[in-house]
Amino acid sequence: MSTSELAFFTAAGLICYTYAFYPVAIWLLAKLRPTAPAPLLPDEALPAVTAVIAAHNEESRVLNRLNNLRALNYPQDRLHVIFVSDGSTDRTAEVLRGHANVEVIAYPERRGKAHAINTALLTVKTPVVLFCDVRQEARPDALRALVSTLMQPGNGAVSGELVHRTPGTQVAANIGLYWRYEKWIRRSESQARSVVGATGAFYAIRTALFRPLEPGTLLDDFETPMQIVAQGHAVRFDARAEVFDDLQTEMAGERKRKLRTLGGNFQSFARHPWLFMPWRNPIWIEFVSHKVLRLAVPYAMAVALASSLCAGAAWLQALGLLQLVFYGAALAGMNSTLARRNRLVAFAAVFVELNWTALQAGVQFATGRLDTRWDKT
Repeated sequence: MSTSELAFFTAAGLICYTYAFYPVAIWLLAKLRPTAPAPLLPDEALPAVTAVIAAHNEESRVLNRLNNLRALNYPQDRLHVIFVSDGSTDRTAEVLRGHANVEVIAYPERRGKAHAINTALLTVKTPVVLFCDVRQEARPDALRALVSTLMQPGNGAVSGELVHRTPGTQVAANIGLYWRYEKWIRRSESQARSVVGATGAFYAIRTALFRPLEPGTLLDDFETPMQIVAQGHAVRFDARAEVFDDLQTEMAGERKRKLRTLGGNFQSFARHPWLFMPWRNPIWIEFVSHKVLRLAVPYAMAVALASSLCAGAAWLQALGLLQLVFYGAALAGMNSTLARRNRLVAFAAVFVELNWTALQAGVQFATGRLDTRWDKT
């Protein structure tokens, strides 16, 4: 086997393992361990919960979030709410004051979501904490489902399911397809052993397992669940706990979100080297397969293209030309609304754009240019 062929097969193997073999393998493992959803607990068995919501300049939306929490099918005398106004310059804090079972924490200097969460947890006295964002809406039984699963022995955190409303563009449709693929993997990981991270828009933990976040942490919904896993508890995914949101309709907004998320992965990896230690990380295989290798895929794509184009074998050169066609379609989709109407072109554009963003995130982190500000996308 030539050097070019070895390089191509190694790169192509990494891509196939990451996006095909691992998802199928974890799905098959989950099939060997079928478990029924935890029965919904009656009112008298439900523990007290504190919902923690960090907000910055969300005057127009915080009451909708509060009303949605009040509409949940959960005993309201056992549902406390803490809003943290992180350096808001509008009336976010003022519109919340005076509501029953609502605590408002406000400070003038903007310090980020991690600081807001740490501050709120200092005052939490309930055995369960619910983390949620301002924007999304939860279905009535979502919190009851989370808590019912959380109360099962061995569970330390439970993630809800983010459901995207009907998309309005082909780009949004393909982003939605990617999300469905991602949730399929998370559901399989949950049934097999434990999910790698949680849906930040709606997840619950046992309060005693929380560990303060380092300043500037970008991915609390990854670091907090992984800290819980490190303490010997499982993180589950409960599809009944649905929260609803709108998809990004164009790649610009999705690019900003993914830059932050993927950059946050690099940040967490650098801050917590124990994640890479199999003897300390109970779900090391899932972590490497689901999180680490995805960040290596852009480099594998480049190696696969270069090695096939430089190869002497005609069949490998032909594969190189097919890759060029794929990237050409992606480029057309990124730059033409008309081209994106084709589903295959739109899919190629989303796939390449997401991997290009992963490459950018790595470069930004390595050069100290990663934006750690907590901004809306």
